[in-house]
Amino acid sequence: MDYTYTTDPAAAAAGTAAVGVFAGVMIFVWILAIATFVVWLWALIDVIRRNFTNPSDKTLWLILVVVGAFFLGPILPIVYLIVGRKKGTLPTK
Repeated sequence: MDYTYTTDPAAAAAGTAAVGVFAGVMIFVWILAIATFVVWLWALIDVIRRNFTNPSDKTLWLILVVVGAFFLGPILPIVYLIVGRKKGTLPTK
């Protein structure tokens, strides 16, 4: 193996660009993961807090939000936040 150091500016720039692109992609992935977790947590807390007219609705939404997040990512928690929230009411204090 040849481990010689290169003094070619083009090669150094290409290596630096590759590291920059990798870092940018990793930052994007972390932001996406954190946003997905926040949406999932928001939906989970909302399902737990709301009262539904039919108790099986709460169970169904709870299962869909918890289990569905592992298979479909943020899709089912977002579906709950759009559709399911309207079916339940928050308890009065």
